Amino acid sequence: MNEILLARKAFAAVPVGTVAELRQTLDGHARAGANIRLAWSPEFLRESFAVEDTLRPDRIVLGIEDGDTSCEAVFRAVYADILAARMPLIVTDMHTANLIKGISASLDRRICFHSFMTSLTVQVGVDHLARLIKSPRAGLTELIWNALDADADLVDAGVEFSPLGAIETVLVKDNGHGMSLEDAKRGFGALGDSWKKMAHVTRGQGRQLHGEQGKGRFAAFALGDCVTWQTISRDDNGLVGLTIAGTRSNLSSFDLAEVTPERGEPGTHVRATNVSETVAKILDRDSLIDTLAAEFAIYLESYGHVQITWRGRRLDPASLQSRRSEYALDVTGILETPRLVIIEWERQVDRALYLCNESGMALHEIKPGIQAAGFEFTAYLKWDGFRGHDVLLAELGAEPMSSVVDAAKEKLRDHFKVRSGEKRQETIKKWVTEGSYPFRGEPATAIEKAEREAFDAVSFTAAKSVNAGDFSSRKLSLRLLREALESNPGNLHNVLRSVLELPEDRLIELDSLLNKTSLSSIITTSKRIGDRLSFLSGLDAILFDSQPRRETLERRQLHRILANETWIFGEEYAMVGDDVALTKVLEKYLARLGDDVDLAGASPVLRHDGTNPIPDLVFSRTCEIAQDRVENLVVELKRPSQTIGSKELTQIEEYALAVTRDERFNKPNVTWDFWIVGNYLDEFAESRRDQVGLPFGFIQRSARYSVRVLSWAEVINAARHRLKFVERSLNFRATHEDGVSYLQETHVEFLPPSLSGQR
Repeated sequence: MNEILLARKAFAAVPVGTVAELRQTLDGHARAGANIRLAWSPEFLRESFAVEDTLRPDRIVLGIEDGDTSCEAVFRAVYADILAARMPLIVTDMHTANLIKGISASLDRRICFHSFMTSLTVQVGVDHLARLIKSPRAGLTELIWNALDADADLVDAGVEFSPLGAIETVLVKDNGHGMSLEDAKRGFGALGDSWKKMAHVTRGQGRQLHGEQGKGRFAAFALGDCVTWQTISRDDNGLVGLTIAGTRSNLSSFDLAEVTPERGEPGTHVRATNVSETVAKILDRDSLIDTLAAEFAIYLESYGHVQITWRGRRLDPASLQSRRSEYALDVTGILETPRLVIIEWERQVDRALYLCNESGMALHEIKPGIQAAGFEFTAYLKWDGFRGHDVLLAELGAEPMSSVVDAAKEKLRDHFKVRSGEKRQETIKKWVTEGSYPFRGEPATAIEKAEREAFDAVSFTAAKSVNAGDFSSRKLSLRLLREALESNPGNLHNVLRSVLELPEDRLIELDSLLNKTSLSSIITTSKRIGDRLSFLSGLDAILFDSQPRRETLERRQLHRILANETWIFGEEYAMVGDDVALTKVLEKYLARLGDDVDLAGASPVLRHDGTNPIPDLVFSRTCEIAQDRVENLVVELKRPSQTIGSKELTQIEEYALAVTRDERFNKPNVTWDFWIVGNYLDEFAESRRDQVGLPFGFIQRSARYSVRVLSWAEVINAARHRLKFVERSLNFRATHEDGVSYLQETHVEFLPPSLSGQR
């Protein structure tokens, strides 16, 4: 006898009596001897919480036919993990289960119709509102600032993923005081009518406020096309729940509804959905948490009990700081003395100058506009005069704000001029301590002092290359630099003979070569070639060794490594774009050509479907064999385990279309090459790159642009072929171990666990 259990999960309400009709239908169509048992289990899913309510339901209702205890046993086995967490299982007959779902749906409708619901319209032009939407990072930080302005002690920001692993939702949760109905009407019904405008501190704990213009909520639409605020506040009668929802397509209107609070404490949950691929790439960057830590550094320093987390990791600015300096600024005509705080960071952050109130609460962010090679920093300009003014005008000459900003930038230049000198002394001191510094004792004469100062300046300039090697390499490099500066061939012979153990005939060859080039150039070139050959062996390990191939991620690891080894795609390329939108690439590209690059208000570079493309790497180089000829290369990288197929080919072809149809990219004597590179190609991709009339690998080709599909093996072999002659001349052979060692020395933070040695 065949036994079948048919369990109907009821997501939507159906008329009472449906269960009986279903049983009748089954009995009428079942084959002879079949025993079909029927169960009815309604679902109770809230809007926007379907996945959470499915995985963690607040109750499970099971309707079974009379006497069918085995069906209950099956359900208890299926839901064992959920029931172990003390979730109730309500067992009833099928008709009652059908009725429970109908009553629940009816109650939902009654609540919907009897709750307060209205639409708030912002009385400002849509174009003006759209300009308030900035970068995804700015949208995220504004939501965090809003939470802090609501006296939140805990702010948890993160993302939710689709079943395919793509970021589909950005969620910011806080335990602040929430928004009352009056707050919501004022904050979402009119621009600039926020309660913060008349206050300087938060309502509960008296903290300094960040915002006052009521513009931050619009910045949230940089994260997703649909944004919902679910907020709970407390009044004299208890907890009050509100839901505010808006869309990017209709920025001037928000839907506001009173709802029954779903949590037992005040706070606000903001959900941004319909997250684009562009935004997802930005939110997926490993460096984002450090940039967030830099922005909230002063606030977290002032209020030590506050915790902010991003994707489960706590922002900890103190652990990332290498140095902190503070200066009082003397600005003519200013009564309140502005103060400038400069924080130098251990890791890479987005450089920024934050305009803050007197307590250090950031009101606006601008570019520092200074050169500070070798330093990662952010600066905070604290001044009471920014409060109550539109800080956006600070860079447009509005006084006295403009004078204060200029004074801050000048102090930044002075600071890093001094810090460069200090860093040079630190480097020299390290060499002296370890014994690699080629001088002993103090200079005896003014000439020796001048010679040593010249050596210190030259050697510090080359410090990055010198420090890349071990102690013996540093000692040799520094001694050779000294000998080269002093231009004493006899001593140079002694150094080379004692350190490198070169025979006399090779010394003669070297002397002849030094008449044509410098010793430092020879050393640098040899090391560069050796490093490149080692890198190719290391890249082989990443792409083709079984364990690293499975572990390596595209953007977080492979992309970051290759962004620092761009020579593999061709010589003399200059990086124009690294995981940035094509509009930003256009700005850098036009600047490279010497054109006017003010693109404010200009239309962005878009795909044919209106989305904003972000290629992985974009390069540009000037071809020396043809006057003023510029060659551009756009590379889309795929992780080692991914197969390139029709979807991936469409992606690179859409990049090509977005560029070639935009007249701003179409300059005379300019060509564009588009590459997509991966380990595996399916049959469709292989057939596309093997076409009659096109060189192998090309899927499109014209006088102005081409599109190519390449395997990683082909890219590596081409790079290795370019180095073949020098490799033979140097008698250098990079082993697998050499390659892994090079990766661990230069790119360890981007390596998969099986290669990083940090399992």
